[in-house]
Amino acid sequence: MSCCTPSCATIRPKRSVTQLDETIRAECCLSRRFSSVRIVTLNARQYHWLTRYALWFLSAIVVSGAAVRLTGSGLGCSDWPNCEPGQLIPEADFHAWVEFGNRLVTGLVSLAVVLAVLGSLRRIPPARGLTLWSWGLVIGVAAQIGLGAITVLTHLSPPIVMGHFLLSMVLIWNSVVLENLARPNGSSIGRTLVSPSLRYHAYLVVFMTALVIVAGTFVTATGPHGGDENVARLGFSFPSVARIHGGTVVALLAVSMMLRLRVRSDTNSHFLRRVNIFLLVALGQAAIGYVQYFTKLPIVLVACHIAGATVLWMMAIRLLLASNPQTIKAG
Repeated sequence: MSCCTPSCATIRPKRSVTQLDETIRAECCLSRRFSSVRIVTLNARQYHWLTRYALWFLSAIVVSGAAVRLTGSGLGCSDWPNCEPGQLIPEADFHAWVEFGNRLVTGLVSLAVVLAVLGSLRRIPPARGLTLWSWGLVIGVAAQIGLGAITVLTHLSPPIVMGHFLLSMVLIWNSVVLENLARPNGSSIGRTLVSPSLRYHAYLVVFMTALVIVAGTFVTATGPHGGDENVARLGFSFPSVARIHGGTVVALLAVSMMLRLRVRSDTNSHFLRRVNIFLLVALGQAAIGYVQYFTKLPIVLVACHIAGATVLWMMAIRLLLASNPQTIKAG
């Protein structure tokens, strides 16, 4: 893109602007009266809050998506992106509005991740690593939207629903890492590394957490809340897959408790706090899981269990990041 007039590139701003701002004004031939307008920039703390919003919205979409499935509203809108053929907004129907509300939350998520990318480009000081991680969110959300459309078109096929949820967990991982890296320098979070053996133990906790979540999706896809009531479930025995899932939960709790016993009081205080938080969340999530199973899977407890799985995964990633904290270098 070239300048319209030779004199355009010689315009001098009246106050300090970034080199990118000057390039934009020069290439777009902005008149002198716009030369003092500063294009929006974000400091490190402001961008950190932007990444937090993206993480919160991505977590909310997991719960709202679960509400669609649990209330049987997955086909409340028969078309996509319109709710009905030729009709964007649904009529006064509960299931249609639950599904449409989930789509609205999806729109907010899309906006948040786009702003995360734009914010990383306008962050002062700039950081290339943040831009790469924020682009990961955009790619993931685009894939999630496409998979959501397939989910509707396949009438909530359990394998597609499983993939939809697991992709959400990948997005949560990406968002947690981005939010952690975006923390301003001088944050209160400790930067002292833990021992390599504790770090490997933290990796094991994350692996076991992922195994628990994947096993949980098989339980869901086999049970009554796996999709539309008229769609066939996975051909497994529900009690059997539930027992396998329960076994992975017990293994996760054992590995987590062993980690807590290994962490001394003089270890990195932030890492110790993350271990304690993860263990409490894991115990709470296990309690909800067992109660919901023996009470015949009430919708409210199932929704709480899904929300708990999201929080558990977030805490597992934060635990791992606390074992080897990093910062993004400017430039």
